[in-house]
Amino acid sequence: HFEATVTPTLRATSTPATVVTSIGAVTSNDVGKRLSLEGRVVDAASFSHGFSFTLDDGTGQIVLLMWHNVYDDCWDRANINLGALVRASGEIGDYEGRLQIEPRFGGEVKVHEPATHQAPRREISSLTAEDEGKRVMVEGEVVRTEGLASAVKVLVRDVDSAGQGEIMVFIWRNVLDRITDNVGLGTPGSRVRVAGRVQVYRSNLELVPPLPNDVAVLEMP
Repeated sequence: HFEATVTPTLRATSTPATVVTSIGAVTSNDVGKRLSLEGRVVDAASFSHGFSFTLDDGTGQIVLLMWHNVYDDCWDRANINLGALVRASGEIGDYEGRLQIEPRFGGEVKVHEPATHQAPRREISSLTAEDEGKRVMVEGEVVRTEGLASAVKVLVRDVDSAGQGEIMVFIWRNVLDRITDNVGLGTPGSRVRVAGRVQVYRSNLELVPPLPNDVAVLEMP
C-alpha cells in the first residue's frame, strides 16, 4: 500500500513588534511603567549626571533622560541632536511635575532619522545681546582657555573678519570629556566649530553647547 510522506510545516518565529505609545497619551498614572515612545528632538540640555532631550511626536512632549552610562553606551549618540527622530524605551518618571522616560542602557535608544537641524552660521562679530536665547553656529580659533571646577571657558575669535569678534564658549566638563580631540580646545590657534545657545552673563556674551557633538575641533596648530 502507499504511504504519504508528511512534510512538517515550519513556522517562522518573529520578534514581537514594539508597541509605541503616543506621547500625548502618557499621564502621571504611567509613572513606574515601562513604555516605548518615539518623537523628534526639539531641545537638548546637559546636567551634572547626563543629558536630556525633549521629544515631540505631534501629540505631546516628554523628556528623554539619558544618564552618562546610558549615553556613553548608546551607539547612536552621535546622531542624537535637534531634529533627530528617536525611539526610546524605558521607565516613565516624574521630575518636578514634568514627565520623563529613562532608558536603562544605550540599546534602548535608537535613532531612526539622524539629526538634520543645523544652527545658522554667524560671524562672531555679528552677535549681540539681542541674540540671547538663539541657537547659532560659529567658527573661529582658540585664543585662551580658563578652567573652572565644573566647566571650562574657551575664548574663540573670528578668523575671517580680522579678529574683530570674540566670544566665550562655556563648556560643562561632562560635555568636554566627550568631545573628540578635546585637547585642541586648550591649544591656542586651534580652529573650532561650535553650535549652541547664546546667553548673556555679567553683560558678556557666551555660547553654551549642550552636547559633545555640538563642538568640533577642525584643526590644531
